[in-house]
Amino acid sequence: MSLGSRIVIAAVSLVCALMFFLTALDPSGLPSGALVFYGMAAVYVIITVACLFPKSHPVTLRLIGGLILSAYVIYVFDSFQTQNFTRAVMGFLVWGLPSGYLAVTGKYPSRGKGAAGFNGAEKNTPRKRRSISS
Repeated sequence: MSLGSRIVIAAVSLVCALMFFLTALDPSGLPSGALVFYGMAAVYVIITVACLFPKSHPVTLRLIGGLILSAYVIYVFDSFQTQNFTRAVMGFLVWGLPSGYLAVTGKYPSRGKGAAGFNGAEKNTPRKRRSISS
């Protein structure tokens, strides 16, 4: 992933973390309480750290993968015998299992159809400047 995209994702994640944290400070109107909002703020901080510090990937990517896998496992169990069960299982297969791979290995897949999207090489070719001609 390019440096520019990592910086943009980190900035947006940091703003989201700040918003969740500020919302959790006044839990009077929150239906699920402040703990969920503090947890979401922590998830966005982990995403920010993963974007800004690539050397933290063995830990941060495992945390992110484990959180996504856990969320889908809970979703499947909660939606058992409801009309959302098929949707939950499909989400688990599409997002949960690959996140489980990420949680176990700490890295993106190196082979397969989607591997190029995660492990794409950055182009190091210099850009040509266009001259403005009158």
